Amino acid sequence: MPPEGRRTGCDSDVRRPRRKRPWLVGELVIVYVLVEVYGHVRKQAHTRYDAALAHGRGILHMEGHLGLDFELRANLWLTRHHDLSQVTVWIYQHMHTGLTMWVLLLCYLTGPGVYRPARNALVLINLVGLAVFFALPVMPPRLLPGEGFVDSVAHAGFGTTHSPPLPADQYAAMPSLHLAWAVWVAMVGLTLLRPFRVRWVAVLHPITTAVVVVLTANHYVLDVVAGAAVAMAALSATGLIWAGNGTLYAGGQLIRRKRPVPGPDAGSAGDGASRVPDVEDLTEAEAAGSGGQSSP
Repeated sequence: MPPEGRRTGCDSDVRRPRRKRPWLVGELVIVYVLVEVYGHVRKQAHTRYDAALAHGRGILHMEGHLGLDFELRANLWLTRHHDLSQVTVWIYQHMHTGLTMWVLLLCYLTGPGVYRPARNALVLINLVGLAVFFALPVMPPRLLPGEGFVDSVAHAGFGTTHSPPLPADQYAAMPSLHLAWAVWVAMVGLTLLRPFRVRWVAVLHPITTAVVVVLTANHYVLDVVAGAAVAMAALSATGLIWAGNGTLYAGGQLIRRKRPVPGPDAGSAGDGASRVPDVEDLTEAEAAGSGGQSSP
C-alpha cells in the first residue's frame, strides 16, 4: 500500500479538481437577466432601420476595398444546392444555442474548476455583443434591399425572425455571436475532451460555423472576424488560458499540467523514452499552492 498522502499512477490518471459548483439557481438568474436584456435590445430594432441599413452597406463597401466581399457569391452558390442548403440552415438554427448550452452544462457537471471562468467568458461575450447591437445596429446581408442576397433561412421555412427558440434581433449582425459562441465552445471543449485525438472535433465547430453564417447570408466576413476577436478577448479577460504543453490556467490559477516524463530508470528504457506524458488536474489545494499564478 502506498504511503499516506501519495498517489498511485492509477490515482493520477483519474484525479479531478475538487471544487464546489456555484448554486444552480444563481446560474439560472444570470441566464434570465441576459435573456431580458436581449429582449429589450431586440424590441428597439424597428426604430433603427435606417442606421442598420447604412451600417450594413458600409461594411459591404469596406469589404470591397479589402477584397473580402465574397458573401454574395457564396450565398448564391448555396441556393443552387437545395439539400446542402437545408443542412446548412439546420446547423445555423439548432447548433448555435443547443451545443453551447450542452457544453456549458457539461462543464458545470464535470469541470467545476473551469466552469466559473468559462461561464464568465460567455456572459462577457454576450454583454459586449448586446452593447454593440444597441449602439451599432447592422443589417445582415440577407436583409439588404437590392443587393441580391437570398434569405436561405426564410426559404427553409423558419421565417426572417428565426423564431425558434427566441426571436432574433434583426439588426445584430456585428459582431457574430454565432462565431463568438462557437469559439467559446471550442476553447472550453479543449478543456473537457481529454484524448488529444478527439480534440479536433472542438476545433472544427467554429470553422463550420463561420462557413455556415456566410453561406446563409446572416453575417458578413468582418462580423465573423469580430466575433472571434470578442470571444478570445473574453476568454483571456476571465482567465481561461491554454499556455501550451497541456498547461491550463482558469481564473488565474494553474489547474492542469503535464506529468513529468518518467526517467530511464522508471521502467524499461524503451518504455520511458517513448512514453508521451498525460495531463493531470490539480486539486483545489494544489492550485492554491501554485500561488494563483498567471499564464506566462
